[in-house]
Amino acid sequence: MKSLLLDIGSTSIKWAVYDREKRLKSEAASVPFPMPVENRPPIHEVSVEDIVRPVMDALQRYAATVDRLYISTQMHGYLLGDGSGGLLTPYISWQDRRSTLSANGRSCLAQLPVRLPPASGSCVKPNSPLCGLFAMKLLEPELFSRARRFYTLGSYIAYRLTGANATHITDAAASGMYNKEDGSPQFNPYPELELPEATMKVLPIGAWGPVAVYSPVGDHQASVLGSGLQDEREYLLNLGTAAQLCVIAEAHAAGEFESRPYFAGRTLCTVSGLPGGREMAVRSGTAGLADEMVSDYEAALIKLPARARLLVTGGAARHHEALVAAVCDRLGVPYRLRPDRDALDGLIELSDLTG
Repeated sequence: MKSLLLDIGSTSIKWAVYDREKRLKSEAASVPFPMPVENRPPIHEVSVEDIVRPVMDALQRYAATVDRLYISTQMHGYLLGDGSGGLLTPYISWQDRRSTLSANGRSCLAQLPVRLPPASGSCVKPNSPLCGLFAMKLLEPELFSRARRFYTLGSYIAYRLTGANATHITDAAASGMYNKEDGSPQFNPYPELELPEATMKVLPIGAWGPVAVYSPVGDHQASVLGSGLQDEREYLLNLGTAAQLCVIAEAHAAGEFESRPYFAGRTLCTVSGLPGGREMAVRSGTAGLADEMVSDYEAALIKLPARARLLVTGGAARHHEALVAAVCDRLGVPYRLRPDRDALDGLIELSDLTG
């Protein structure tokens, strides 16, 4: 039978059909990810219906030929609901920085009363949902007082398709409110909010008609899984809208990085927020960009457990290959480029692994 693979990224929403018996991917297509509803930085909100629409179009097109749906989704974004199925907010993107706004004369982020333990697999930063929720509580108390349900983008898509507010731990942990070791919402400081169920394995959480819907996974982890990374030997630089540099560790590791949950109980030691496709698109050809990238990537390499080589993937590596190669040449680490690999390749791996 066949699987529908769906990647909800920050630049585009992509899908493909995968024939599990023939191990063949076909009918790949994409549409641009929707623009924000208003241009008012640091707020970054997107109409969720504009996200859901191409998802439903793809499902309706292929429902007669596929029996499974696998989803990867951009992480750190969220929505709030009223507890009866209604939404109170648009999709609040990972690019949202409302926690940097001021309340009572100080930034909301500076007033955050909690710190995240290593078991959360996340950290306090301006785009963290944990921090965004705190800012909303200070800046929009009436709206926040009506909120009863928290969704990641992945869990909301799952909810719309199956009625289950559920997602995989690779997506859930990006909120900062879960124990990545067991999937429990152990670090939720907002008890009034019902959080998604976090599954520790990628498994069916419901169905849309005849199509089994599997728990959505983080797009970073899906990209790593599909990259062809040699686990013990290579760093991975994933160049999407923003970039992450990471290595795989067999168990939890601590350092100057996020210990993001990965598959099969492993950990992604990750330095995020690095210059990626967004900077390259805006500043390509300008003086100083390559120097900044080299400096930021070198600083990230030092923070991670040592590896012998570097693997570079992601759409920005394909669109700006000359710049990326020039930057990598200066890092002093042997490297290879695989710009053709993305999260859809990781979803193929998951489709094979789950039988």
